[in-house]
Amino acid sequence: MIDKVLNKAIDIQAAQLDKAKDVVLRAHETYSPRAWIGLGVLLGAIAAALAAGFLQRDFSKRNIEYFPDMGYSEAWESQLTNDYSKKYADSTPELPPAIEKWGTAEMAPPVGTVYRGQQRLEVPAEVPTGDNERLAWARANLSNPYANTGGEDQARVLQRGKNLFRMNCQGCHGVDGVGMAPVTKYGIGAPTLANATVRDKYKDGEIFYIITFGIRTMPAHKNHVKYDDRWKLIRYLRELQKGK
Repeated sequence: MIDKVLNKAIDIQAAQLDKAKDVVLRAHETYSPRAWIGLGVLLGAIAAALAAGFLQRDFSKRNIEYFPDMGYSEAWESQLTNDYSKKYADSTPELPPAIEKWGTAEMAPPVGTVYRGQQRLEVPAEVPTGDNERLAWARANLSNPYANTGGEDQARVLQRGKNLFRMNCQGCHGVDGVGMAPVTKYGIGAPTLANATVRDKYKDGEIFYIITFGIRTMPAHKNHVKYDDRWKLIRYLRELQKGK
């Protein structure tokens, strides 16, 4: 039974090979060797042209389009300031008013714009504008919601605070707040943070105010360190100051 099945499969394959052989023979009799050589040369030339086009392609430019769309808008570059009046003088002699004014396709947000859910530190208007007065207000009115966290919550808060410290503070205040940062070589005051002096002098609310609005040579960080993250950063700073 097995031999019968195998022999039948072999017979089918042999019949297919015979048909293929007949097709090749008829084609050989119909077309001269020159025609086959010409076909081979043509196919080889097409393959070589495709390979050369791929290897020499400039991947920084748009592909060639044989059937382009009806039109494209100008590829204005967002988040970059460019002299568009020179760069696009030939193709776009009259710039859109917004781009001509701002020098970028990304317009500045209106004054006072906040993202959804953003928290801001609002100092009452009756508090004098001097740093000493406002630090005193912050000391009395602001407290760290993460001061007494424990367990897994504390681990997450400290890890987040550590990352924030490395990204925002380490460049000026040194690794782990011990000072000796590169900026001190250029006369920029960046005090040591991980010591008893800072620990005992400033309460969490005062440090929060300083991070938010800056003080002396330290710039404000309210625009790139979120409200809640500032408290986590302070919690990590207190961990660095333990035992000092």
